[in-house]
Amino acid sequence: MDADSKSKPLHENLDTTFVNLWSLLRSLTQKQFVGRVHVESADYSADIFMNGSATPVVHEVDHATGTETTEESALHRLVLRTRETPAKITIFEGAEEAAFLEPASKAAPVIDASSANEARVRESVRSFPNEDPTEIPNRAEPKPVRQSKESSSADVYPAGSYSDWPAILSAAGELIGAIERGINASGSNFDSLFRAARVELADDYSFLDPFSQTFVYQNGVATLNQEMTAKIFSSGLSQALRLVVNRGATDERERRIRERIAVEMSGVARKYREVLERSGFQEQLDRIAGTRVM
Repeated sequence: MDADSKSKPLHENLDTTFVNLWSLLRSLTQKQFVGRVHVESADYSADIFMNGSATPVVHEVDHATGTETTEESALHRLVLRTRETPAKITIFEGAEEAAFLEPASKAAPVIDASSANEARVRESVRSFPNEDPTEIPNRAEPKPVRQSKESSSADVYPAGSYSDWPAILSAAGELIGAIERGINASGSNFDSLFRAARVELADDYSFLDPFSQTFVYQNGVATLNQEMTAKIFSSGLSQALRLVVNRGATDERERRIRERIAVEMSGVARKYREVLERSGFQEQLDRIAGTRVM
């Protein structure tokens, strides 16, 4: 693909022996980079197409087998490869470079012929995005935690126990949705603000890192694929949402925007009062909105 590029490389022939590809991509995402990152090794090459917001698309070519793969989920496979085999990184900037064009003939998507172990490693990378994947197989894999909209306090507090992750995620999804409505109603873009806040806090709360896909939010539904304490989850997510509100509630309309968001949040606060209190979200609500929620 480099042969057809009309752009002058922003950076060229960066050696993965010295440059951490994962950290580089996180840095570019934080800067809302638009362009293409090309990775080349002896029998493999890949292009990462970045548009400044959405999850990057990765186009891989395995020269040894003659197969090509294009998918968002290939990012973790690519990062793992560069940690096992030295490669060169070249960065091209610009909207033209970020636009992926499907080849005229493309083989069916194929995952590299290694095996179930590699698949297990790739899945683990999502949960431990800042660690060396070669060490991950020795650890127990995290159990996925999925949200359920049908959850109620009666379901998640049986006999006084605290098995309440389904309810926490239900509450978190609706809480984010309330802020999303308030931010978008003000004319700001919630998706871009939320993504930027998550990238900014990813060093302190790895589950927020958009690249890891450990925590996913869409249309009022939250999903978590890593076990953690409720306190860490509520603290990290609350900080991200506070940043979103601070950056979305600006100019002379700041007070009105914050009040609108507080009204949206108050419905969620009433519905999930017990869950929010026990998970740690309740004490954060006023800080997130920047005004009294209830």
